[in-house]
Amino acid sequence: MIIRERVDKISPELIKRFEAVEPPTVGHFYHTGFMSPRIRPLFLEAKLVGPAVTVKTPANDSTMVHKALEIALPGDVIVVDRCGDTIHACWGGVVTMAAHVRGLAGAVIDGAATDLLEIRELKFPVYCTGTSAITTKLLGLGGEINTPVQCGGVVVHPGDLVAADANGVLVLRPEEVESVMAEALARQEREKTTMQRLRGGELLPDISRANAIIREKTASH
Repeated sequence: MIIRERVDKISPELIKRFEAVEPPTVGHFYHTGFMSPRIRPLFLEAKLVGPAVTVKTPANDSTMVHKALEIALPGDVIVVDRCGDTIHACWGGVVTMAAHVRGLAGAVIDGAATDLLEIRELKFPVYCTGTSAITTKLLGLGGEINTPVQCGGVVVHPGDLVAADANGVLVLRPEEVESVMAEALARQEREKTTMQRLRGGELLPDISRANAIIREKTASH
């Protein structure tokens, strides 16, 4: 077993500002850090932004998940690497309540969860691959806390920024956060203008320059 202290690399002020960023906006100009679409929210209104507390827990064991809830602080996101297990749910109603009362921002699990209705009732953001009725047990088989893990095809380091909404999950290294946020917020402002122009009757391929690109390509043949 490996248990390390949580890592604090991003200021609370910067995390708060990043809440205005929509992950799909980042997807228009950034190419890395996006988890597989198989990692989905358990309810569409789910949204989270916070630093990662990472967990690696094997097979049908959830000992390290429980321990991580003691280590994590309010606003943290628990990111769980299930080591390939897609059957046993390591997160359910009791774990959700424990995370909720601790003030955590949410959880992202490369595996199953359970107690769907209880999670939805608490409105606690949980992203996972699906639900399962069979759960993990407290077996102490091993695992790690606050080491690099893989979740949804993305390597997540302790202290990385995790941002997610109904569209998916984005992970950024601390040194990437400010520049990505600045570009995303600028694009979101420009999108407001685009929406106004569309409501005014302009055509999307004219606004987006799709028509201009087509003209340039066809003129060269």
